[in-house]
Amino acid sequence: MNDVVAVGVDAGGTATRAAVSENGTAAGEAVGNGGNPTTLGVDDAANVILGVVRQALERRRPAAIVVGAAGAGRPAVAARLEELLGSAFPDCRIAVAGDAPIALRAAIPAGPGIVLIGGTGSAAYAENGELRAHAGGLGYLAGDEGSAFAIGMAAVRLYGRVLDGRARADETTDLVARALAVPDRDAYLGAIYDAPLVPATIAALAPAIVGFAGKGNRAAAKIVQQAGLDLGDLIKSVARACNLLEASPSVALAGGLFSENSLLTFLLETRIIGDLPGALVVRGGDGAAIGALRLAEALAAQ
Repeated sequence: MNDVVAVGVDAGGTATRAAVSENGTAAGEAVGNGGNPTTLGVDDAANVILGVVRQALERRRPAAIVVGAAGAGRPAVAARLEELLGSAFPDCRIAVAGDAPIALRAAIPAGPGIVLIGGTGSAAYAENGELRAHAGGLGYLAGDEGSAFAIGMAAVRLYGRVLDGRARADETTDLVARALAVPDRDAYLGAIYDAPLVPATIAALAPAIVGFAGKGNRAAAKIVQQAGLDLGDLIKSVARACNLLEASPSVALAGGLFSENSLLTFLLETRIIGDLPGALVVRGGDGAAIGALRLAEALAAQ
């Protein structure tokens, strides 16, 4: 009987991670440069992913490869990546998806479930049998409600009102002034409009704002409360679409916003239990590459 080799890949913006199993047992891993097709382009991302996969395989022949990458939830991107990877491994089953399905299976290995991803951006994803649903993930210009970027940008807008004399300065707006080096209105407008806005720079404000909220800062608390409502709406949307509102599902919280207990996680978990009675909130879990590997093992077994 031939050995069954499966490969799971998490192609992120800063690093690409591959995990390999052989007959269901961990058999190798590798890490390389970022392989996100949104930032690199599909062809260059495929080259990065292939290099990391080959390194992890160590000459083994894979039966199945599953890749998760932000931006690969778009069918045209996924299809092109599958084509390029398939040309390198012609006898292998290959599936490419966005980052949400592998995040779900990193935290909830099998069965119905929901994952909420809260980092620079935000998105929710649910599975229940054959049902699949996405919400959010529209990017900082069109969406990402409740994300680290949204939290940081709310503070940036508040500081603009302070500069206009329409709001009072406090530690939240002082943080924005320092972090963006914008002591006055002219510098403020220049930082926002004279150069491309960098979402990561704005998102980096979020941990401090969430911390201020937990210590009783009213402006920060208002921002965090809105983020909790927005994130809860994402979960409720995918739960409804997958018939999970009354099913007491497992709900995984993934991403940097949820790495520590905070007012945000408290508000969000309270909202989840209110909207989805009996839900089990899961935090932590395995890395996204392991989530992809679980999907690859299932694909190989089909």
